Amino acid sequence: MRRRAERASFEDADIALERTLEELDANVPNYNEWLRTLVAPAARGKVIELGAGMGTFSLALLETAEHVVAVEPSDRGSVALIASTRDNARVTPVHGYAADAARLGPFDGAVMSNVLEHIEDDEGTLRELFAMVRPGGLVAVYSPAFELLMSDFDRAIGHVRRYRKRDLTKKFEHAGFEITEARYVNLPGFFAWLLVSRLLRKRPTDSALSRIYDRRVVPVTRLIERRVRPPFGQSVLVIGRVPVSPQPLPEN
Repeated sequence: MRRRAERASFEDADIALERTLEELDANVPNYNEWLRTLVAPAARGKVIELGAGMGTFSLALLETAEHVVAVEPSDRGSVALIASTRDNARVTPVHGYAADAARLGPFDGAVMSNVLEHIEDDEGTLRELFAMVRPGGLVAVYSPAFELLMSDFDRAIGHVRRYRKRDLTKKFEHAGFEITEARYVNLPGFFAWLLVSRLLRKRPTDSALSRIYDRRVVPVTRLIERRVRPPFGQSVLVIGRVPVSPQPLPEN
């Protein structure tokens, strides 16, 4: 029996993730646009995006956001982020973590797209965002779902975990958020990931596979899941609101 791969070091995962992001940027435009619309409720006004990578999604968020503070911790990623957003005054790149961008807040919303699963202290990160987003603002997290789907590919790009909806929802609630949306996304992707990544141990971002899936499966799945919430899926989306503090009662 083949041994399960260990989770990659930060440096190795950074290299593997850079390759993966390049493949996804080139091969899955329908999926990327679907993802943008899913997190759009939190991408309004001044937005902080954690784990911005090469900046492609940061620029896409400007479809609804007025300004994006794009935060990327890795040296490699931040170089690409700065280069890709250099000519856009509506994006402020930050090399670091959430705390390094706190001085630029408060923010109207926050987005983490396939990022929280990389962070050891995920609930601590949610608490940081809670403190940085204005009352009434939304935080959207889109992450891989189900430990059953954890593959060598997940470990190679630095995934610490995959989430169930109830577990991610609880982490939001423990951080102080009110839940506005919690749902699984991409039901066909669950089976595709199980077969390709988990059982066959292949790269799911292989250009031929990902292009076919993006062209043939994603548009239909997006249309169906707009009307019907699947009971499970490849990914999970949770959006939480920072509660608005109750106003003091007027004096008599």
